Amino acid sequence: MNPGDLAEATRRAEYLAEHGPTVVVMSQQAGFAGLSVVWVAATAPAAFRPDTLVWFLLAVAGAVVAVTVWVRARRRHTLVPYVVETPEQPLAALVATDRKLVGRQVGGRAPVTPDTAPLVRALLEWQRRSTRNSIPMLVGLSSSLSGLGGYSMAEFGGPRWLLLVLLGCVAALMTVLTVVEGHRRGRVLAALEREPAPAV
Repeated sequence: MNPGDLAEATRRAEYLAEHGPTVVVMSQQAGFAGLSVVWVAATAPAAFRPDTLVWFLLAVAGAVVAVTVWVRARRRHTLVPYVVETPEQPLAALVATDRKLVGRQVGGRAPVTPDTAPLVRALLEWQRRSTRNSIPMLVGLSSSLSGLGGYSMAEFGGPRWLLLVLLGCVAALMTVLTVVEGHRRGRVLAALEREPAPAV
């Protein structure tokens, strides 16, 4: 692996882990907050009927969470872009074979070498940062979508239990994926702590 390319990839990954990527045009938080507000407007008629009021309140709660997450992310500089620009992508600094190797190391499918350990560690920290910033956003979006779905079923017909089953399945899937990803990341980081530091 070319030392210069590895050093550049590590520099980019460490920057992303500490500061996050640059947002161009719109962040994910802004997009989801906008969607949540639109869904509140779509469920507005539910506010005037006692049997559907709960769905309107659920959509409003989700929109409040989504907008709050967006405002806080702007203040804390933790906005998440839809696409990381190529000049900021750590693995773009490496050739294809090295990108594949590092990807396997990050995924825990290949042993991490002392030379690539700083890059792998920074990539894992960046993943942790991204996950931490995305979860509140998804909670708000899911709440608003639940309100919209519940109101739609109440208005146009359909078994409400089906909505609850679908939402439960989505929530369970997201939880399982988050837990599995966290365990994988923790396992690789623990292995890195046992690795000797690269020679200088």
